[in-house]
Amino acid sequence: MKKDTIITIVLLNGAELIAKYVEEDFNTITVYKPRMVQAGPQGIGLLNGICMTAKEPNGNFQLPKHGVLFMAETVDELAAGWTKQTTGLDLPNKSIIS
Repeated sequence: MKKDTIITIVLLNGAELIAKYVEEDFNTITVYKPRMVQAGPQGIGLLNGICMTAKEPNGNFQLPKHGVLFMAETVDELAAGWTKQTTGLDLPNKSIIS
């Protein structure tokens, strides 16, 4: 995985996180500003932090690899939502104007 890629991490319990990839070693994956994915009646939303009751990680956060099922690059729409939520920047749509 390339540094600064917005990724989705699926944990062994089925929870999903979206974060910016920083690095990994043998035991951990380090990400920046992870957000928990929450599905609701109006669609998918991102919760500040990694669970409902903990304080929001302010910067890098290490996840133990033994708790991660897999990680993959996040779809563009949700990656843009993560960027807007964590930086305040509203990225333009990547579609081609015709």
